Amino acid sequence: MFGNTSRKIFGAVLPVLFLVSFVSLSHGKTIALKYSDHDSPGGMRTEFVKNVFLQEVVKQTGGQLKIQDFWGGALMGSKEILKGIGDGVTDIGFVYPGHYPGQLVSFSIFKLFPRGPSKFETMAWFYRKVYEEIPSFSGELKKVNQKTLLFTAGLPGAFCGKKPLKSIDDIKGDKWRAGDKWALRFLESAGAAPVSVPWDDVYMALQTGTIDGCYTNYDGLHMQKFDEVASNLLVSKELWFAQPFIHNVNIDYWNKLPKDVQQGILKAAEIAEQRFSKVYDEAFDQIMAEQKKAGYKLTVMSEADIRKWENAEQLVKMQEQWIKEAESEGLKDARQVMEKMRALHKQALAREKK
Repeated sequence: MFGNTSRKIFGAVLPVLFLVSFVSLSHGKTIALKYSDHDSPGGMRTEFVKNVFLQEVVKQTGGQLKIQDFWGGALMGSKEILKGIGDGVTDIGFVYPGHYPGQLVSFSIFKLFPRGPSKFETMAWFYRKVYEEIPSFSGELKKVNQKTLLFTAGLPGAFCGKKPLKSIDDIKGDKWRAGDKWALRFLESAGAAPVSVPWDDVYMALQTGTIDGCYTNYDGLHMQKFDEVASNLLVSKELWFAQPFIHNVNIDYWNKLPKDVQQGILKAAEIAEQRFSKVYDEAFDQIMAEQKKAGYKLTVMSEADIRKWENAEQLVKMQEQWIKEAESEGLKDARQVMEKMRALHKQALAREKK
């Protein structure tokens, strides 16, 4: 988050940034494009966006775009980016919808589908079908003056614990951390004592025994080195992270772009999503190999474990709770959204088995 000094600097440079974009767009010269990301380079997604997607954007637009990219929250933090994109502070940016439950109500539904596709290409198909067939998703983004260009994803959810983990039953009675209320509910349903701990404090909490384990995306726990202090791991590709990572563009900026530039960016996004499938699989395999080499104790979840985590009986109750809460947040067709999501989710799983 910005401090007072940062806000003053930010306010001073904002008009300059707008002027650069305006002059570039209106005089037919090289077009300036600002990209902002709250994560630092070095992770699976950030390296991909920086070295594949953004480079492909330059290539597919014939070098008409000059990209200025900001990483690690240098321009905006994760809870500022939605407004920042909408206001034109940045032209394109990475949004994690889970940080905006009040504005992106529809997006919170993804967490209510704990078992998902194991291949990113199927996830991307599912995300685009959701946008295509459920208007509330793109509608919520339109209200904040933006649209999605690119989908990526975190690796599947995984468990890292201080005690041996041979099955999901081994988390029972212990203190486990997760990053959102629905994941905490799943932990509770599986018999664990759910605990909320800020992301930046998880390593220390595991190290000191304040918590016994953490459930989060596989690449995130490895990048943060949670597995150093909680080296018992329970993983499955079927426990997809569910919530899409969306890379949005400011609609006003988009509408000012020449049509050939727009088409080039869309082509770049299409190519990038196709290439991300390989990156996704390779990252999962690499992390697993590194953990095995380090001597960590890694167990692949059984079908019985996955069913216990999914907990069909509790899942129906949680989905009904989501419907009521979403309706109270203003999503009047929440029940229809849930029904459509169930149908599309079923199609996605069937598509992957073909």
